[in-house]
Amino acid sequence: MTTPSAESNYEDRALEIDFLRHRVQLRGQIVVLSATEFRLLAVLVRNAGLVMSTARLLELAWGEKEVGHANVRAYIRHLRKKLEGGPSPLIETVREFGYRYNTPGG
Repeated sequence: MTTPSAESNYEDRALEIDFLRHRVQLRGQIVVLSATEFRLLAVLVRNAGLVMSTARLLELAWGEKEVGHANVRAYIRHLRKKLEGGPSPLIETVREFGYRYNTPGG
């Protein structure tokens, strides 16, 4: 597993992200994400294992807090539809706290 930075690639057992090219692969298959979905996933992956509050996700992925918490929930749903299907969820809801990216096998 690599530690992602703004100008690198990320890879774990399920997911590969090329941050410069905005390209995502799930188990070898290209996943098409909107710009917002990509930014949200990038924030979650860059903070893998940490619980990210909705407010923090808004700040980091949207750059503002006026967008609304419902947008985070909606985009988490979009990402899950595109990324789930393995034995355990990649994006976990931590009730009353936020969301966490779970590194497969890590």
